[in-house]
Amino acid sequence: MKKILFLLPSLAVGGMEKVLVSIANLLVDHGYDVTVYIMDDIAELSDELDKRVRLQHKPYKKHFGQKLPYIRHQFYDDGMWEKRVTPRQLYQYYVGDEEFDVEIAFFRGLPVKIISGLTNRNAVRLAWVHNDYRRARGYQNNFRNMREVYDAYRRFDHVVCVSKEAELGFKEVVGDTHNTTVIYNLLPTEDIRRKAQEPAAIKFNKAAFHLVIVGRLEDKAKGQLRLVNAVSRLHDEGYDISLAIVGGGADEQRIRDRIKHRSASPYITMTGSQKNPYPYIKEADLLVCASYYEGFNLTVAEALILDTPVLSTDCTGPNEILDGGKYGMIVENSGEGLYQGLKTLQDNPDMLREYGEKAKQRRDFFDEEKIFGQITRLFEG
Repeated sequence: MKKILFLLPSLAVGGMEKVLVSIANLLVDHGYDVTVYIMDDIAELSDELDKRVRLQHKPYKKHFGQKLPYIRHQFYDDGMWEKRVTPRQLYQYYVGDEEFDVEIAFFRGLPVKIISGLTNRNAVRLAWVHNDYRRARGYQNNFRNMREVYDAYRRFDHVVCVSKEAELGFKEVVGDTHNTTVIYNLLPTEDIRRKAQEPAAIKFNKAAFHLVIVGRLEDKAKGQLRLVNAVSRLHDEGYDISLAIVGGGADEQRIRDRIKHRSASPYITMTGSQKNPYPYIKEADLLVCASYYEGFNLTVAEALILDTPVLSTDCTGPNEILDGGKYGMIVENSGEGLYQGLKTLQDNPDMLREYGEKAKQRRDFFDEEKIFGQITRLFEG
């Protein structure tokens, strides 16, 4: 039985974390011994992990600067110890002496530096790239410079990029490490369809044209504020439109303030973080991805699995999933692009129905068995 280790910051409710849960659960179903290490004490998705998966919390190392905030602020970056020490020292602290057959850095930054310090020559090392590094941040966290980032990724047997564009972005920013491969995110399609039949936990207003956006509330990445503006503008012009914003995060209050400023609360609902977002997607006439950048965007794929039409800004991941607009509408990556796209679909209901039919044709793109096989073949090194 192969022992598999996943290392990531937390199990908060998020797309990357949901993919981790799906992979870990399938692995134990197939006889693997799986351990998940998290460093933040956030495990909102822990109850969705199979009980056979071992979940461990390894907190960040306490250091002198944490005890004296003034000194930390004046002389050190956050994570100063992790930045100064070698990958091998990091590995010894966070993972220790237990040996695994496959060790996976499932997030950029510190997990990559830690697993790059593995000394067991018989173990397979994998790193996941979930974002387009041309737009994302954090890949240099805990490294002193980009050369150290490049060297760390070079130590992995495979760097798994979740889309072709994510791979291109990785090579452009980090460099060609000659070990990248593209594997799309694994999605539990039957589980998604089953959960979509459950009632939504939060009631929401539903107009003739009802939209949903799902994801962490971080506007600089996910673009919720510009979507609120576009929907409010259409409503003010007389369109019967509504929006459910599903998710939690740092910008929740900013988004609530914008909704209040636009007097949009009668037709825009915020549900907060939801472990089961699928009823909201299933009930929508359209799922919107308003992101500035993406690596894959799980919710676009989930919408297609549920036969819900998709409109997305032109960004990495969604563009690839939708095949450049064949299976959903791609609009200019701007607030005006969102407004014009939504207006076009509301003015042309036949176009919206056509995108619903196209969504059904894209199901084979998310073949769970094929993607799982691509992942496990990497375990052989």
